[in-house]
Amino acid sequence: MFLASQPLATFEGLNATTDLQAVLSEDIEKGFQRQGGTIRNETIPLHEDIPEEVTKQQTNIPHLRPIDYVFSERSLKYLHTITAEYFRTPLTEAFNWNEAAERLGEEQEGEWFIVAFRSIRNEQADHKKLYDADALAHEEAIRSGGLLKYWYGTLNENRECLAMCIWSNRDFAKIATTKPLHLKAVSLARQMYESYQLERYQLVKRKGENHFHIVPL
Repeated sequence: MFLASQPLATFEGLNATTDLQAVLSEDIEKGFQRQGGTIRNETIPLHEDIPEEVTKQQTNIPHLRPIDYVFSERSLKYLHTITAEYFRTPLTEAFNWNEAAERLGEEQEGEWFIVAFRSIRNEQADHKKLYDADALAHEEAIRSGGLLKYWYGTLNENRECLAMCIWSNRDFAKIATTKPLHLKAVSLARQMYESYQLERYQLVKRKGENHFHIVPL
């Protein structure tokens, strides 16, 4: 279900221990993919092509900030899970947040919005129908704007799954929830899942620090 409310380089400031941990943990995602898993780890190319006439009529339209571009280029493209048990692991411990913050740099600061979706798939779920609806809603959200990262994990043996979106801010996410393809994907929830849970967080990076604060909302 798509969420609105998806090669390592060397950077100065990263030590050998950090780089080794990154390589080892990244192998978790590659291992799932080699086994036919559906790990999807996508950093969204940023754009801001809101028509000028719309901008003039609606002054409350959210906009991407310079820090979003820095965050995407320096940090988000290197974000990945660090545990095969990501479904049962708190979000704060399921990804390499510390490495991502180090890559962003102590001089940078900003706040972002995270939505995580934990689900248990129904045994009788139509997987193709679900994936197709998710893919269409995903493309719709990219066009809508503000989506920075989309991560979607493979099902485990108990049909459990975790998906996560990182948005520039909550306003962008709210706009996406009103789109028709998102609403269509949401309508499949009752028939496709035994249970599901939405988690919302504020992701905060303060100037002078090399770690994130992930605050439940």
